[in-house]
Formats: sequence, structure tokens, C-alpha cells
Amino acid sequence: MRSRYLDIDDRTQDLAELLRDEPSLAHDFLRKYELSWIYHENALEGVVFSGQELEIGLANHPVADSTSVSTFRDVRNLKAAIDVARSEASAKKPKITLALIKKFYETLHSGIEARAVAEYRKEIPLHRAYFHEIAQPVKIPALLGKLVEWCESSEFKTSHAIQKASKLQHGFMLIYPYTDGSGKIARLLANLLLIHDGYHPCIIHTIDRQRYYESLRLPEPTLRELMMESMENGLDNGEKFFQEALAARAKRAAR
Repeated sequence: MRSRYLDIDDRTQDLAELLRDEPSLAHDFLRKYELSWIYHENALEGVVFSGQELEIGLANHPVADSTSVSTFRDVRNLKAAIDVARSEASAKKPKITLALIKKFYETLHSGIEARAVAEYRKEIPLHRAYFHEIAQPVKIPALLGKLVEWCESSEFKTSHAIQKASKLQHGFMLIYPYTDGSGKIARLLANLLLIHDGYHPCIIHTIDRQRYYESLRLPEPTLRELMMESMENGLDNGEKFFQEALAARAKRAAR
């Protein structure tokens, strides 16, 4: 496992150097990466947006079609929540707190009056996207408090970022504090930790949706394996993007 962490670390550093050395290409790559993040994050929840819907939603223009308001609101809310994660990750020592979890919930549900308050669920929903076992409602406050407390422990502080991110996400999903939004919040928390330690966000692609769901029914290392594969896939895409862009530039210069 350690050698795999080191390989991801080395490749992440190499990609970071390309981003520094090629700012114009970096801007295009990072924009596409974030669009991919928003697309697949929603797709994991069973909501698929088209590229055009993502572009319009992120452009933040007034929407005339009332049927599209909720679509574009959800896109913008997720982008705002991602911005919160990036901002928190920039802190010298980011802290995972109940207040931060609440902030993610409220950001994701901004403008949705029926879901404006971050209240823990009071039942186990019959109709939901995830079918793993989740905590009984009465146990949510204590379990969530314990998870947040673990984020201040020596075990947490001395663990590799990928391990911390996986354990936090897996633990949060077993608690599943909110009827709506728990999955997105769990992954935002995990990516906050990864971004803080210099990694690109872990984007679990929609093709792995069922595998992701199944990983939550199994011990945490199963999710960690999927997360590492997803991070490696992101690095593959980054390396390919720069290889093709630099090759195209060289070809133009040779004409």
C-alpha cells in the first residue's frame, strides 16, 4: 500500500510541475477537471446533467425557463460547496467540525426552502439511492460527534491523506446524517483533506457508481481501493491532456 501511495504522490508532483510550467494549459485543464467533478458528483446521486446544462448553470445567467431553475440551482450550489471545500483546504490546519458539515449542507441546499435547515434525519428512508446499513436516527448526534472527534486524534493526524479521506468518507456514509445530501457532503469532506495535502480531487466516475455503492457495504479498505483507482485515473487524464496539448503545440511550431 505504501508504494502505491508513493507512486500517486510522485505522479501528483509531476502533474503539479506541468501546471506551474504551463499556466495557459493549466487553466483549461483545471476548468475541465472541475466540470468533470461536478458532472460525476451528481451522476453518483443518479442525476445526469448535459455539458450544456453545466455550462449554463455555472455561467450564472438569469434563467427564463422555470423548469430549468432547479437544475441550474443544483449545479451552482455544488460549485459553491466545492469552493467552500477549496477555501477550507487552504487553511494551514483545516478542521473537520459539525459547523463545517452544517455549512456544506446549507450551501448544497441554498434556495430550497423545504431543505433549508440542516436537521438530522428522523427515520431510515425507504426510498434512497444508497442501500447500505445506516445508523438509527437516535444515534446520529453521538456518532457524528465521535467521527469529528476522531479527526482531532493522533491516529488521524499521522495517517496518510488518502487513508484519512477514505475513513472519513466511509464513516460519514455509515452515519448518513441527512436524508438528502449526505453522499455529496461525505465526498466534499474527503476531497477537502486531499486538496489540503496537494492532491487533485478524487472523482469517482459514474461508470463506477454501483461499485461505489457496494463499497459502502464492505469494510473501509474497499472504498480506499476505489478512491485510489479514481485518483490514478485522474492522473492518467491529466498526463494525457498535457501530452496531447504539448504535442499539438510542437506540431504547429514545426509548420
